[in-house]
Amino acid sequence: MILLEINPVLEFQFLFYLIPVTIGVQLSFYFIYQYFKIQDINLKLNRILLSFGILSFLLVFGALFLNVQRLFGGSETDIFYRLGWAFALASPVGFLSFIAIEEFSAIMNLKFVRIVMGLGLIPIIFVIIFGVSPIFIGSLPFSVISVYYIIGFQIKLIRRTMGNIKNRFIQFFAGELLSLASLPFAVMVGLGVFQSPVKEIIYYCGVGLLTTGFLIIFISAYDFPPFYEFEWKDALLKFFVFNQNDYSLIYYCNLEEISKLLDAPLELRIEYSKTSGDRIFSGGISGIETVVNIITDSKGEKINRIQQEDSLILLEYGTDPSFVTYALLIKKDMKSIYHFFKSLKRVFEVLFKEVLLNLDDVKENKDLIFGSFDSIIKDFLRK
Repeated sequence: MILLEINPVLEFQFLFYLIPVTIGVQLSFYFIYQYFKIQDINLKLNRILLSFGILSFLLVFGALFLNVQRLFGGSETDIFYRLGWAFALASPVGFLSFIAIEEFSAIMNLKFVRIVMGLGLIPIIFVIIFGVSPIFIGSLPFSVISVYYIIGFQIKLIRRTMGNIKNRFIQFFAGELLSLASLPFAVMVGLGVFQSPVKEIIYYCGVGLLTTGFLIIFISAYDFPPFYEFEWKDALLKFFVFNQNDYSLIYYCNLEEISKLLDAPLELRIEYSKTSGDRIFSGGISGIETVVNIITDSKGEKINRIQQEDSLILLEYGTDPSFVTYALLIKKDMKSIYHFFKSLKRVFEVLFKEVLLNLDDVKENKDLIFGSFDSIIKDFLRK
């Protein structure tokens, strides 16, 4: 049997390599799990989690098959050699296939991406048909283009994002670069540049880098936040919670001011006070009473949006208690804002359910109690 011909040293190397393989497989499935965990039909940018998952899965298995061929050798393992190259070269194509959507057109040319994907398929086809032949080697620059494009895309992504999600992408990119740094070690081992024991040291250093990189990527993927559209915060104006029974305002927040001051130095931050003038809607709405009248005159039909000349009012209705209505004033309609709005409403109801059911008992302390929600909103905006 072929297994009996393996040198114990090489066998231990193979077992040691199974560590990053195991982490990489878990990582790919975790990315996919995270995608479905926060899946929302309106948040298509989260497809990048699928890209990361597919990239990790194909890359890990490609390297595993190549390692099997290196250790076992012989014509019997040629299929592993071809599959290893095919899987590894398919990883950038798989990554690009999930992000070639309109939502990412702000940072990349979709037509060029599709061309790069098409070129990236050429070496995959050649290695499956012809094996590692001169024609295959000559087609490898097409795959290099895909890799460079993915790196450039991630740099642009980091520049365009902010807050917690930007930090996650930076962590992932750092782990990715660390993993890629293991490739020169793999090449030196595969080509036999050094002899024992230097070869073994290089091998273990390379696998150590790969494992560390995967662990950093795993940390970046943990509890990944929803990926909203670019510049979605610029469309936010104001958030209101009011009582339909008596037209009274329960809570108000100037989202536009908070967004501007999140990253400002402490001495430059101003007090966004709840003045009576600021509690009135702009853009043709005279006040909260007008919104309530529109709702009550709708003959039982729930209104979810009120269009103004230069703004839009989104409405959400309370479930428990049902007399509470939530209103979000925005500059323009963006898909991510609906997810943000529903999240605000859900958290507000969970935190203040008992208080809302006993509003008459907390009238004097209403501003003090509900004012604590400002910090919750800041946390949402920092994501």
